[in-house]
Amino acid sequence: MSRLLSRAIGLALLLVATLIGTYGTQTFATSVGLAGTGGTLTVTGCRVDVSYSDRDRDADDRRETRRCWGQFSAADGSAADPQHELVSDEAVPGDRIEVRDNGTIYMERNVGSVAGSSAIIFVALSMFVIGGLILVTGNHPSPGNIEQIRRFNAAVRALRYGRLAFFTCLGSLATALLGFGLDELL
Repeated sequence: MSRLLSRAIGLALLLVATLIGTYGTQTFATSVGLAGTGGTLTVTGCRVDVSYSDRDRDADDRRETRRCWGQFSAADGSAADPQHELVSDEAVPGDRIEVRDNGTIYMERNVGSVAGSSAIIFVALSMFVIGGLILVTGNHPSPGNIEQIRRFNAAVRALRYGRLAFFTCLGSLATALLGFGLDELL
């Protein structure tokens, strides 16, 4: 594969990482209360959506998402939404849940939503760093092609801060996995 094509892949990763990072930053700001409109969602109903990761519909691939809906009232009285959804494992009809509305989604203010939204930022950082390394070196690692991986590693090591950038990428990815795990647990 030519260096030009590798650099195009790196540039594409940078652009996608920027978009994901922008979304993650907005979501994080909403989850910690820096953005959006705070208010209360009074739950009127809930349902469980079931999805599978493959067509065989094995029990191991089953994923349940519990969605609740209800009336949102902004704390400052600026907005009201008669029917909007919120993903919640614990809400039942009649509950009043503190949420933040950023114009796109409603989020409960809890540790799990902060961990999940920060994980999105770390995924974007990881993609941004690896895209930058691919763009600068003109090489990219390809699964299954050991020689291409060696060339990429040698090119990264040759950069002044290449190893630091590579370990930043791996650390960001590990932090993202931890954040997504905490989001599921909490």
